[in-house]
Amino acid sequence: MKQSLTQIHKMWERFPSVQKELQDVLFIIQDSLKANDKEVEKALLDMFRAGGKMLRPAFVIIIGQFYPGDASKLKHIAASIEMLHTATLVHDDIIDDSPERRHAPSIQARFGKDIAAYAGDYLFAATFKTLAFHTDNMTVVRQSTKLLEDILTGELTQRTNHYDRHMTLSDYKEQIAGKTAALFVLSAQLGATNGDAPEAFVNLVTDFAYNVGMAFQILDDILDYQSTKTDLGKPTLQDVREGVYSAPLIIAMQNKPEIQKLLAKKESITNEEAIQLRDMVIASGAVDEASDLASEYTEKALDYLSQLPEGESKDTLVAISEALLERAN
Repeated sequence: MKQSLTQIHKMWERFPSVQKELQDVLFIIQDSLKANDKEVEKALLDMFRAGGKMLRPAFVIIIGQFYPGDASKLKHIAASIEMLHTATLVHDDIIDDSPERRHAPSIQARFGKDIAAYAGDYLFAATFKTLAFHTDNMTVVRQSTKLLEDILTGELTQRTNHYDRHMTLSDYKEQIAGKTAALFVLSAQLGATNGDAPEAFVNLVTDFAYNVGMAFQILDDILDYQSTKTDLGKPTLQDVREGVYSAPLIIAMQNKPEIQKLLAKKESITNEEAIQLRDMVIASGAVDEASDLASEYTEKALDYLSQLPEGESKDTLVAISEALLERAN
C-alpha cells in the first residue's frame, strides 16, 4: 500500500469524504516531487511532511462538488494549489530568514538558502505543469495567471511596507488581498470552473473566498498577540522583527510614541521588548478593533455562503468556514 507524505490534519476527521480526497491530493503531490537533485527532493518531502491544514485544496475540492466535473482533474488542480501555496511559504522563509515553519526548522534554516530557492522554484514549475495538463479552459488559465500576479503583487507590497511605521490599514488590506485572499479566490474559481458552474455561482464563490481569505489573515495576525511561541511555532512577534506589520500593530502604533520608539529598533528588538510591545498593543484595545474588522469580513463571507445551492457540499463548506473564522489557533 502506498505510504502518504503525512497524516491529514485532524480537523478533517469530521469530514471523511473530504479527508479521503485530500489524501489523494497528497499522493499526487508526492508523485510530483521527483527532482533530479536528491537534496532538493528531500527538502520538498520534508516540507510536506511537516503537515498543514490543506485549506486551499479543500476549497477546490468542496466547491468543485457543487457542479461536478472531471474528478481526477479536480484533485490535480487541488494539488497544484497546495504546491503553489507551499512555494510561497518557502520563498517567504528565505526572504524573512525565518528559522521555523509549522513547529519545525524551515527549509532554508535546515538546508540553506540555495536549496530552499531551488525547492521553491521547483514547486512553482510543478504548479504550472499540473495546471497546464489538467485545465482545458483558456479563460481559466488567464484568470489563474492574473491571480498568480495578484499573489506576487501582495508579496511585493509587503516588501514595500517593510518597517514602514506610517503604514495604514488601507496599505495592510491591499497587502493581504494579494498575499492571502488571492489564493483563496484562485482555489474557489478553479474548483467552480472544473465543472459547468454558472457564472452567478462562480461570482458568489469568488466573493465568498475573498472575504474568507481576508478574515483568515486578520485572525491569523491577531493570534500573534494572543499566543506564545509554543502555540504558533515561532518566536514572539517574529513578523515585527522582520518588518511585517499587521492590523493590531498598525491600529495601535498611530500616535503612540512609545510603540514607535520600539519599532525604530527594527530587527534589534529583544524578546523582552517584543513582549512589552505586545502588551502595549493589547492594552490599547487595538486587538479588539482588529477583531471587529475580521468580523466584518466574516459576516460578508457567511452571507455569500448562505446564497449557495443547498446540499452536502454547502453544509461542509459552512461547517469548515465557521470553524476557521472562529478558531483560536
